[in-house]
Amino acid sequence: MLRTALARLPRVGASSAQVRAFTASSARADDIIKKLEESLTPREAVERKRKEFEAKYGDKLKKKVEAEGVANLDALKTKKVVPSILAKRKAEQYRQEEADRAERDRIEQERVLSEAKDAKNTAFAEKKAAARAANPDRDTTGVKPLSSVINLPLILMTPHSQSQVAAIWNTFHTTHPTLAGSYLSATLPKETYQGMLQLAKSDPFFVVPLPRQGKDGASDAFEMFYLQWLFHVPPAAPPLADGKPTGPLPPVTSVIFTPLEEFKQAGEWAQPYLVLTHYPDLADSHGLVLMRGEISAQTAGGPPGAVDNPGYLLTQQDAQLLTLALQRFYCSDIAPPNETAKDKDERLKRKQALRDFREKPEEWDWNGLVDMAYGGLA
Repeated sequence: MLRTALARLPRVGASSAQVRAFTASSARADDIIKKLEESLTPREAVERKRKEFEAKYGDKLKKKVEAEGVANLDALKTKKVVPSILAKRKAEQYRQEEADRAERDRIEQERVLSEAKDAKNTAFAEKKAAARAANPDRDTTGVKPLSSVINLPLILMTPHSQSQVAAIWNTFHTTHPTLAGSYLSATLPKETYQGMLQLAKSDPFFVVPLPRQGKDGASDAFEMFYLQWLFHVPPAAPPLADGKPTGPLPPVTSVIFTPLEEFKQAGEWAQPYLVLTHYPDLADSHGLVLMRGEISAQTAGGPPGAVDNPGYLLTQQDAQLLTLALQRFYCSDIAPPNETAKDKDERLKRKQALRDFREKPEEWDWNGLVDMAYGGLA
């Protein structure tokens, strides 16, 4: 009734003004109808749209119902829609179960790794404690006294010059039938050792490069070695030639070298490849500090040994290069005679590299390390 009343046609022969009025009235009628439709309850609106849909696609839906062999449209919906919904829910449930299973596996793996790491640390600690209990009086520093290496009383009782002491020390290590391949030796002036000590106490950790041959035969490959200084109790000061006692001696020190990658993985348990020991026993009596380097032997289950030094982890040349790099950095506080401005600048750069490695490790620049270690020595 409402649509019929509002859509009443104008009389034949109506004026243009009447036509415009009629058009405006029709537009207002559509707005009213729209508002009335919006005022219907949601259920009524859904039902009306369903009827419109069925009226529009009735023939197609009827054919589909007949083709599927169901009673009516609702049965068709149940047959087609419900399985897809159930399949979707099943897929979502499967994805969730898989995610839960992956999370449980991750937690279990972390637990196993953590327990294995704890067991390993416990085993190391128990082994270390057992060794201490078995020999409580053992030298825990691991450093042999100088008197166990050479006849120290004989050197002190008989006059020896610096060059004679150095010759005895180096000849002993280079001609020994069993030590020649695993040891190196040198002597340092007392002042040089004291200068190295000052830097070592402030910067006891550092890294130095060791030249290696690349896989393709290139000679510009390097392996980084981590070094650490250890300070031990100073030895007892022997009397001077005139019988007067000497003053307190500098401490005995050890420098441990291990590949940087191995140190990252094993920390303090990493295998040392080279250990340098400085003996200051003759620092006051002869003005010398004796240095001894011990190359670690290759173990059955350990890293591979050196090709040119079978049975040991480094060659003599490798050990000498690491020792040279150590001195280049830790003697950087000592100005040599007749030093040029360029040499001084390079020496101070090496000293600054030690400090930067300690103070700003996250900003430390590896560039130029090889040149600082070995530059200008060819």
